[in-house]
Amino acid sequence: MIVRCIKIIQPGTSTVVSEHPGVRIGEEYPVLEVFAARPRILFRLPDRSARRNEIDSPGLWDADMFEIVSDLMPTCWVAGLEDGRLTLAPQEWQRPGFWDDYFDHVPDAVAEYDRLKARIIAEA
Repeated sequence: MIVRCIKIIQPGTSTVVSEHPGVRIGEEYPVLEVFAARPRILFRLPDRSARRNEIDSPGLWDADMFEIVSDLMPTCWVAGLEDGRLTLAPQEWQRPGFWDDYFDHVPDAVAEYDRLKARIIAEA
């Protein structure tokens, strides 16, 4: 799934802003994960500012910021439902603590993220 940014909403607020270092209006992004919890839908996007040999810092962005360019869904996505929250993402990323492990640079989690991110982008 590929989306194009049409406006920028400051993360954690409902404020529309003209720019943000994490996304750009008019840019297209592969969606790594869809997270829906009433009343919001969020897209996890790869960090395009990450340099070589740096850990990617994929962010969650309000779906209202985007329009869908390609609705082709990655074959590794599965639906998960926990406590009323719906997630479309690889099963491996849906285990409790995965994102904590990833952002704590746990090697297995980083390798799993890198492998599945590459697969999602290749299928986009």
